[in-house]
Amino acid sequence: MKKTIFLLLASVSLSACSLLPEPYKTPVSQGNVLKQEQVAQVKVGMSASQVSYLLGTPMVRDSFAPNEWHYLYTSLYADDNTKKSEIDHLVLIFDNDILQKIEQR
Repeated sequence: MKKTIFLLLASVSLSACSLLPEPYKTPVSQGNVLKQEQVAQVKVGMSASQVSYLLGTPMVRDSFAPNEWHYLYTSLYADDNTKKSEIDHLVLIFDNDILQKIEQR
């Protein structure tokens, strides 16, 4: 009889945990956080040092294409039912340390 009552109380108390709301999930951001104001200041014809001053160090400098700077930013938001991710990719192409082209992928 005591075992039955104990098992009944244990099952009721453990099932109450499922009624609790899920904990807060922090958005995860990785990479270079670039604001639109910063990107808008970058213009073709700027030097590499000026661009580096405005945007910071690029996330990727490809050894096979040393004149390309890649700025990557990923945000992951998770709520109860869905996961959303945003990816921003800015590519700057230089020639002789002068910015020639801006691509947003």
